[in-house]
Amino acid sequence: MKAKKAFKKIVRVFLIILAILLLLWLLVFINSKIRFKRDKTFLEEKGYCNLVSAGEYSVNVLICGNENGNHRIIAMAGYGIPDSCITMRRMTAALESDNQVIFIDRAGYGISDDTTQDMTVENIVEAYRTALKNAGIKAPYVLMPHSIGGVYATYWESKYPDEVEAVAIIDGTELEALSPDEQDNEDSEVVLYYRLIKFGFGGTGNLLLKHFLPPKEWLSDDEQKAEYAMALMTYDSRALLSESEQESRNINTAWEAIVTNDIPKIYISTAYFTAEDIEADGILTDEMIDWLLSDRRELKAELEEQYQNGEISQDVYDELQPELPSSQEESRQMALEDYLESGRDYKERILLPYFEKLGNCELVSLPGDHLIYEQKPNECGQIIRDFIDGLDQ
Repeated sequence: MKAKKAFKKIVRVFLIILAILLLLWLLVFINSKIRFKRDKTFLEEKGYCNLVSAGEYSVNVLICGNENGNHRIIAMAGYGIPDSCITMRRMTAALESDNQVIFIDRAGYGISDDTTQDMTVENIVEAYRTALKNAGIKAPYVLMPHSIGGVYATYWESKYPDEVEAVAIIDGTELEALSPDEQDNEDSEVVLYYRLIKFGFGGTGNLLLKHFLPPKEWLSDDEQKAEYAMALMTYDSRALLSESEQESRNINTAWEAIVTNDIPKIYISTAYFTAEDIEADGILTDEMIDWLLSDRRELKAELEEQYQNGEISQDVYDELQPELPSSQEESRQMALEDYLESGRDYKERILLPYFEKLGNCELVSLPGDHLIYEQKPNECGQIIRDFIDGLDQ
């Protein structure tokens, strides 16, 4: 009898906990829907919304700049960046007086519809093309992709060269041939992290977002509010998860689809290729030096273990032994050399073969952060401005 009563008590407690969890989930769900409606109204009032049909769903197409300008520049966001129409504007200021700049979102980004379609490079590019046509934006275009957008732009200009006047890739995802094993993506951890921000902790998504995405001092209050709203709308979308799952497959598909052509292209790389740039930006901090030298230390430890276990001979041990610094100055110099060597390897092994296959692609170095259009907006904008002005000469 006692055991039966204890079991009933356990079941009762379990049901109470379950009911509480369901109630919390319902409150979070309701709060999310209320917030979405409120944020959507705010974005509409501030002029950030222009939904256009991309076929089975609608995407946001924000048209800026000179309607009668010389060129139509299509800004294509990097992965998980729904606010490029806000955060890129300091950079595009150099372009908008003489050109039309169109910020086009993908499914699931900001106020754009979500979709059950797989976010393959083919589907993404077709959605871009359909939305621009329905928005009345006529080709040819100057494609201006950032990060993963470079994959979609590469496929676009190879598949439909007549629609593309030029391409300006801003630190784009580099393309190379991938093995079938490398094309099997697992769910992205960053997407799960985004979902936590959106729905986690009893609907405190706004508080979490402000912690992980600090306010940008150069944004107005309304722009900052719009950025947070777009981010919260994005980070629980199925399309964002699908895009992550398809990334390696999309890279390989775009690589194989490349048709070498004479369309003018530039690739703005944020990598550091010279000691002068490294010193100028002061990136060789103590933490960076320690990280750069970690490979040498790990190799030494592995060789030591293999030697002690009799897996390698004394001669092999001595031959493979990495050089380690004996002073702080040597540490800095070795770290600098390792950093420059990795940059040379990246350039020779990845970038240059990619450019050669593309055809008529110039490497432009602008060392800095991946979001270089935020870090160095004037320099980045001027590079693209000079490139576009050169198309008319």
